[in-house]
Amino acid sequence: MRATDDAGVELNAEFEVVPDGDHLALVLQSAGGKVKGSPHPRNHQYNVALELLLRRLREIGAVIVSGVVDSAPAKRLPAEERSIVDSPIVLAETHDLEALRRRLGRAQGRIGQNPDGNATKLIRLRLQISGYAADDAVRLAAELARPANRGEAPDALALLRSLIGDPVTTATGRVNTIVEVNQKQVRVTTEKSPEGQWVDVRDVEAGLAKLYEQGSVLVNVEELGHRSSFVGAVLLTIPGTTLALSPVVITLHDAKFPVRVQKFDKLDGIAQVKVRKEQSALRRLLLGGRTTAPCDLCGDEYPEDFLVAAHIKKRSLCSDDERNDLVNVAMLACKFGCDSLFESGHVTVDDAGRVLVWFEDGFRGRLHDHLTQLDGRACGAHRVGSQPYFTWHRTNVYRGLAG
Repeated sequence: MRATDDAGVELNAEFEVVPDGDHLALVLQSAGGKVKGSPHPRNHQYNVALELLLRRLREIGAVIVSGVVDSAPAKRLPAEERSIVDSPIVLAETHDLEALRRRLGRAQGRIGQNPDGNATKLIRLRLQISGYAADDAVRLAAELARPANRGEAPDALALLRSLIGDPVTTATGRVNTIVEVNQKQVRVTTEKSPEGQWVDVRDVEAGLAKLYEQGSVLVNVEELGHRSSFVGAVLLTIPGTTLALSPVVITLHDAKFPVRVQKFDKLDGIAQVKVRKEQSALRRLLLGGRTTAPCDLCGDEYPEDFLVAAHIKKRSLCSDDERNDLVNVAMLACKFGCDSLFESGHVTVDDAGRVLVWFEDGFRGRLHDHLTQLDGRACGAHRVGSQPYFTWHRTNVYRGLAG
């Protein structure tokens, strides 16, 4: 596999991600040697690729646990004699990645039966990354290979207003509740401050700017100001963010298809009635910081108040894992008919992502026109991950013939 840089250029350097015990390992192939029909040697952009991969690993809070030269001749040596990493490297605390790449290169040059100073050998870096297990090799490789699509930072005021009344949890598990937002400040209550304290909106704006510019931020006073815990909690509500601890780092992944979203151990809590604990996070995820968005069925754009987070598979029949699959289990549907038509089974989506409709006898006028408009449209929420839920809906709810 080859990585594509942030400018969209594929780099000539082969790498892979492989399981390594309970961890994952990044394997970067060596450079050098002639390539038939090419003016460049094999993997000639080794150093550029290594630095890029280190940066992307830093953005997801990776720690390099160990590293070795892994070429066939080197494998004959004891592990300690082919090591290029003296102690674990916390990439979030490593600001000069070029210096780190050079250090790894110098270490390589001293290893081998005939050390020649070669700094572009085949290496294996063993990784520890919060949220990634040994069976996530394919996912991590794909994330490292492509540039992140972080898009534009959401408007701070719009984001804060969308969170009013919702519990906003810090990295350490403390709950903040936004109770009031004006043009300059936001009032936040906590268990210790039930009356609330004011936080400057500019602190949130600065945190958003850093997250979208850098791809990751450390949650501390130096990076996010004196209310860093609250600012970090707000950043964690953005779709596509992940949290790593020790140190506390928030990373933003691809904004269109987030890698990970918030998980809820228990999805139903009892107040006076049963409440859907994940519902506010689900709606924010689908809106992605927007105040207006298109309905995934009819395609018409509406203000957020006229859109609902509609479960594709009935929520009451979803397992907790399915309810937690926030990226795929729901879509945005407008209140002007699409939500009701989908829920009642008059509308569904086929495997090609096209809307199917069922015309009941007696449907005339506006309703008939709306169904006609929907028939054959491309559904904005259909993709590989959501297809099983649409299949369930088509099999169990749709009133017509699925075909």
